[in-house]
Amino acid sequence: MVALAAFVIFWDAKPENFMRKKQPPVSALSSADSYMKNTVTRKYSTQGRPAFVLTSVEGEYFQAQNRFIMATPQVLAHASQDDGQPWHLTAQQSTIINSGQQVDMQGKVYAWQQAGASPTQKTEIATPQLSYYPDSQRASTDQYISFKTPGHSINGTGFEGNFATQTYQILSRVKGRHHAYH
Repeated sequence: MVALAAFVIFWDAKPENFMRKKQPPVSALSSADSYMKNTVTRKYSTQGRPAFVLTSVEGEYFQAQNRFIMATPQVLAHASQDDGQPWHLTAQQSTIINSGQQVDMQGKVYAWQQAGASPTQKTEIATPQLSYYPDSQRASTDQYISFKTPGHSINGTGFEGNFATQTYQILSRVKGRHHAYH
């Protein structure tokens, strides 16, 4: 009788009652070939002078794509002339492509260079994305950009800049303002 009652209960029960509760899916692990913490990368010019220093709190290297992804990167791009001021670049993330030939910076990119004797006199660039080419000291983006120098501010879309020659171009939708009392 007991066996018959147990059989009827199991027969009428929903299959879900006997299954385990679903576990949340495990997040996929990164397929990086190597992982690094607190990295410092230095690149030198052909004359042996520092070209740039790249630091990051963590990074992942993908050998098949020859790509290095870094979190919160900071770049110190030295000037090609001995008397020039370096550019400082920061972002939320960067991707280094082709063994350092190109550094794509994403997320709240901020770049600045000392423009005078006072620490408040800076040339500043703010944009969501910026590609930096260390060998040619060039930078570019197709995104919105804010470009400020002492006494001037310019906003627009798209940017081409040469840090070595100090020439900069805002490509479209340009709006500028001159601050006469600066």
